[in-house]
Amino acid sequence: MIDSNFYKVIKIISEYQIVINAGAEAGLKLNDSIEIFVPGEPVIDPDSKEKLGTLDFVKSRVIIDTLLPKMSICVNSTKTTTTPFTASIAIPNIFQATTSLKKLDVNPIDISGGYSNTDRQIRIGDLARLAP
Repeated sequence: MIDSNFYKVIKIISEYQIVINAGAEAGLKLNDSIEIFVPGEPVIDPDSKEKLGTLDFVKSRVIIDTLLPKMSICVNSTKTTTTPFTASIAIPNIFQATTSLKKLDVNPIDISGGYSNTDRQIRIGDLARLAP
């Protein structure tokens, strides 16, 4: 049974952007952290027999970059930072950090484009939820 607080990946725009089927009307906000996951098997306490939850596999964590009433465009929350060495006569030994988005591991055949025709294993229909 799928929890009503779970959403789904409904579109893969590119290697950098996906769309989920929830937005402001569902109480989501800009920069909310969302997990794309596969539900795991239930974990039962051997003594109390209480169901403790499931060990879910988190494929990726994304953040809401564009919030609409009924959907959200999300980007990878993991960014790649490079610090190329910059040498100059006036200011020697300076490191300048640049940050760029890290590609999502999506199934290339599920990419339908949107803003650009960029290539790329997150699948349409994958579950998503607000990250704790």
